[in-house]
Amino acid sequence: MFAPSGSSSISGSASASFSSGSSNSSSSTGTGASSTNSTSVSGSASGSAERGEANNNHNHNLSLQLNGNGNNGNNSNSHSSSSSSSVITNGNNSNSHNNSNNNTHTNLISGFCSSIWRSATFGTATPVVVSASAAAATASVSVSGSAMSDCSSSSLSVSPDAACLADNDDEDQQQRQPLQRSEAGSTDSYLAQDSDVAQQPQTFLGATELDDELIKQLPKEVLLRVFSYLDVVSLCRCAQVCKYWNVLALDGSSWQKINLFDFQRDIEGPVIENISQRCRGFLKSLSLRGCQSLGDQSVRTLANHCHNIEHLDLSECKKITDISTQSISRYCTKLTAINLDSCSNITDNSLKYLSDGCPNLMEINVSWCHLISENGVEALARGCVKLRKFSSKGCKQINDNAIMCLAKYCPDIMVLNVHSCETISDSSIRQLAAKCPKLQKLCVSKCADLTDLSLMALSQHNHLLNTLEVSGCRNFTDIGFQALGRNCKYLERMDLEECNQITDLTLAHLATGCPGLEKLTLSHCELITDDGIRHLTTGSCAAEILSVLELDNCPLITDRTLEHLVSCHNLQRIELFDCQLITRTAIRKLKNHLPNIKVHAYFAPGTPPAVTSGQRPRYCRCCEIL
Repeated sequence: MFAPSGSSSISGSASASFSSGSSNSSSSTGTGASSTNSTSVSGSASGSAERGEANNNHNHNLSLQLNGNGNNGNNSNSHSSSSSSSVITNGNNSNSHNNSNNNTHTNLISGFCSSIWRSATFGTATPVVVSASAAAATASVSVSGSAMSDCSSSSLSVSPDAACLADNDDEDQQQRQPLQRSEAGSTDSYLAQDSDVAQQPQTFLGATELDDELIKQLPKEVLLRVFSYLDVVSLCRCAQVCKYWNVLALDGSSWQKINLFDFQRDIEGPVIENISQRCRGFLKSLSLRGCQSLGDQSVRTLANHCHNIEHLDLSECKKITDISTQSISRYCTKLTAINLDSCSNITDNSLKYLSDGCPNLMEINVSWCHLISENGVEALARGCVKLRKFSSKGCKQINDNAIMCLAKYCPDIMVLNVHSCETISDSSIRQLAAKCPKLQKLCVSKCADLTDLSLMALSQHNHLLNTLEVSGCRNFTDIGFQALGRNCKYLERMDLEECNQITDLTLAHLATGCPGLEKLTLSHCELITDDGIRHLTTGSCAAEILSVLELDNCPLITDRTLEHLVSCHNLQRIELFDCQLITRTAIRKLKNHLPNIKVHAYFAPGTPPAVTSGQRPRYCRCCEIL
């Protein structure tokens, strides 16, 4: 019976084998199950030792095994001066000062990574005491070299209390009392008294009191760099381990990018104020999306302390008003992106404040802010000439004058979304196309007054266009899309839903002129037939590029369409709702050829057959019951 080993190796495919004699042996790899209690941190090392023929260091520390093979007494022990770990080196090598230094530094990193892993998994950095018999039955544990980044996974077993963000005054009560740890015996006593050692408790992962000392020897900058890879959940858990970790985990440098969407129901004013006071100038990106309890006072405190913030998401924070944006514009002059989607109390004054105080603004979203009008957009365009992305989806007061101001003062516009801005006409889109040659994404869905003149202007000036959404633009015809197919070679996504005047000719032009087309929506295009889909599938985009095709409510589509789509090897999803001429048999055949495809279809229940024999009853069943 062998006592479990408490070693840790840095290796990508670490392995260790222990044998008694020449026949009975048991081996464990980084992923295998054995009686060895070891930890592997990525590298490329392996080690083996034979009992009775090679001396081992059994102080139950994290040990580093580098390219070692214990062979019949050819290996000699190499001990570090701190006696914190053992190094098994190649063949006939003896002790060396360089190996001891490398061993010490590697154990510092290894010990700290192990503590991080234990804290993120069990909520404490203190090793868990297990009995010798339990340790002998425990499979070896592997921790990859990217353990520092893996600790940032949000799929942790226990979520931190939101109060950890709001109040840190009782940090003394958050410390964990260290559990009982085993004492390491010398090598000679270990070999001489197997039975006594086997009954001594072993610590989980073979860690000892020296782990804490090893971690404290690392420079603070190194520890902070490790914590910088953790997310909010992991940081809050690490902050509850001890005072030292509390200081490190809550250091502002670890909170440069914060997303509190998962805690939106718990986040209130004091939480944001505490975060802003702690992070201060370190904070650069903050998402408060959906935090509906957030008010102007909290945003004012945030802006007053975090002057270097660049990305701010306040979407669906329905309590904030122009007072918040005024504070942001006054203190956050480095702001480059702000999201005010669905902030219904925001008015034109907010855009004026941002125009005056945030000249570096490049992205803004004011979708569904119904109080925004052309006056606010004009002020924004005059002051924020670096604007690249502008979204005003659902803002009914946005008109041609607003779009013309953007085109005039912001020639570098690349993304524009004016979905449901119903008063926009060809005149503003033509000016936008002429003055903004870098335009790549345009959404004018539900702008029903637009005609082919807009499409022709886009095809003439915006050759970099890759996304076009024109759902509900019923005046577009094959002529406009023919022009697009001729000049806009980089189109990847097109939404043509309810463009009910287009025919198969549009698909023929897109198939030949747009080789990179990935997603195409043709729902409610009632003139599209099987021939149009055949043109599309024979184009250069179909075989390897086309991945999504939506054909809802295309009444002329039949099973022949699905036969044509068999050649689209990259097709991942197809929509066939209310395509009455499509059968289940054709869908099954398509799935046989493309097993990974997702087909969304709906088949109405069959109509009951008519009564053909017998006398029709005078009263129906309902009448009889009544």
